[in-house]
Amino acid sequence: MIKKRQSFIFLSFTIVFLFLMGANKVWSHAFVVKESPAPNSQHGTSPKEVTIAFNSKVEKNLVSIKVIDERQQEVTSQSAQLSNNQQEIRLQLPQLAEGIYNVQYYAISSNDGHSIRGSYHFKVAAAVPIQQPDGEASESEVVSSGQTDQMLDEVNLTDSIIYIIRAIYYIGLLLTIGWVFWWRYIQDYSAELKKRYLFWGILIQMIHLVGLISMILVQLNIFTSNGLSFAPDFPFGTIFGLMWFSSLFVSLIGFVCLFRNKWFDLLWILIIIVSKSLNGHSLEFEPTSVLVISNCIHLFAASIWAAGLTFTIVFWRKQRLYVQSFLPLFSRVAFLSIVILSITGVFSAIAFLSNFNLLLTNWGLFLLYKLFAVILVVSVGGIIRSKLKKQKTMDLGIWIKVDFILMMTIIILVSILSYLNPLP
Repeated sequence: MIKKRQSFIFLSFTIVFLFLMGANKVWSHAFVVKESPAPNSQHGTSPKEVTIAFNSKVEKNLVSIKVIDERQQEVTSQSAQLSNNQQEIRLQLPQLAEGIYNVQYYAISSNDGHSIRGSYHFKVAAAVPIQQPDGEASESEVVSSGQTDQMLDEVNLTDSIIYIIRAIYYIGLLLTIGWVFWWRYIQDYSAELKKRYLFWGILIQMIHLVGLISMILVQLNIFTSNGLSFAPDFPFGTIFGLMWFSSLFVSLIGFVCLFRNKWFDLLWILIIIVSKSLNGHSLEFEPTSVLVISNCIHLFAASIWAAGLTFTIVFWRKQRLYVQSFLPLFSRVAFLSIVILSITGVFSAIAFLSNFNLLLTNWGLFLLYKLFAVILVVSVGGIIRSKLKKQKTMDLGIWIKVDFILMMTIIILVSILSYLNPLP
């Protein structure tokens, strides 16, 4: 009975994997080409509508525009309308009084499931303001400046929440994949260690599941100022819907079937990596196929390094003898992983950078932060390898902790990089 159940699950996974590999190829990521009213513009009369145009199609039921006044109230309860070609969303506006208004829009690219989120301000001012002496600002300008700062703070808070959710997702994703991988190498360890290892495996899977569900909800943009809003027409027929649904299905199955069969574990890892790689920046650039494969290799190498380091940290105090026997193998594998991460990371960065001026954008700056963190990791890794060769393990724990902190920093930077748009 158990063998039949395992065979059925294995067959289901194989079908899901083949379905993923047979998904339609896409080449272009949707991005904004027009915002009307224009950002930071001033209007003598109330605009009739807000229009956001994209270079390619966006998903039905997954678009929204909000216009918020200085009292933090939405100016209309109407919903944004999507054009027939699915490349433009509009929101009809009522007569607006004088003041500063904040436009917040959201959409999902039909091609790769990437979220497009933006916010900007425009001003309605019927009269020309009275000129003040040099160095003095009118009361209305001071108030408007304060209100604008408040609006920007709220936008920054939303982005911060999204960054935290993405960090949880990526930490759970990498650790789960790596934890399953390293399970095959600790079979000769004590029963107590293996029991604790499986306990941590369930805990890490829960972190991944929470992060995954949160990511799906963020992508669906269900959190609104009026509470929760969920469209029942989930886009299963799109790359966006397919990849996230497949990831959720595979994640749930993992709680029952992981750590039992080597081939199932390997297939599980393969599906979860492919699902993630087919739902990111790699689909926005060419050569697309090569970038997707490179991203799969990058994720796998990062997972092995992150999980091996986490295993060392978790079991260092109570299972130090086993950890010390694990470290020589992990040191070699970690070195190889860092080399692979460096090669695939440089390849992706070159593909994404259409010109070096992008290094001055937010995406480019976070890329440089990540590069600096990687350099520190290589340096710390060299120190750890040197101490292992000289068998100086007395102060090894502090360097492993530093390496772990740097690893978590890099994962957080990656979660932010994957959210920011590298396109100009």
